[in-house]
Amino acid sequence: MSRIFAAALMLLIAPVAATDEQVLEALRSTVGSWEGELYYLDYQSGQRFGIPMQAAVESTPDGATVIRRLTWTDPGNLVHAVVLSTIDRDTGELVEAFFREGKGEYLRYEVTRADITSMTDWKIEFENDGTDADRPARIRISTQRDGDLLTSRKLVRFLADESGEFFERNGSELRLVEVAEQ
Repeated sequence: MSRIFAAALMLLIAPVAATDEQVLEALRSTVGSWEGELYYLDYQSGQRFGIPMQAAVESTPDGATVIRRLTWTDPGNLVHAVVLSTIDRDTGELVEAFFREGKGEYLRYEVTRADITSMTDWKIEFENDGTDADRPARIRISTQRDGDLLTSRKLVRFLADESGEFFERNGSELRLVEVAEQ
């Protein structure tokens, strides 16, 4: 009897994997205007630098794609970038297209973690193999929403590194300044 009770209790408290639609819904919950800081680790010195950043986030009318228009100040330049994000309905992968200064990238990520308590309290992580500093690497993007705070971190693990530990390369901390209707 006690084993049955314990098993039933474990089912009640065990985390439930988020569906693809829930992950997309969490990403859509960021629709609005955000301001804060983009920070990065300088490749040469290892020192952290921060610069002002703004993000205007919207969703396509069908809700299938999240559009982020990013602006930040790179020393001497105002940079404009656009990121399109969706969940591939066939594979469950996060698919992103990134555009900046007449160049673009197409990226596919495996969603490796999706802890969604509500649309203002969640953490999603996704990974892929790519390069960082011209070296083969495993890239992990961790995005977390905690109320009006949106934090995104890029973590890197070089594939040739024996320790296999991820380190933080860059990220952003943004505060919601205006909610937009979806």
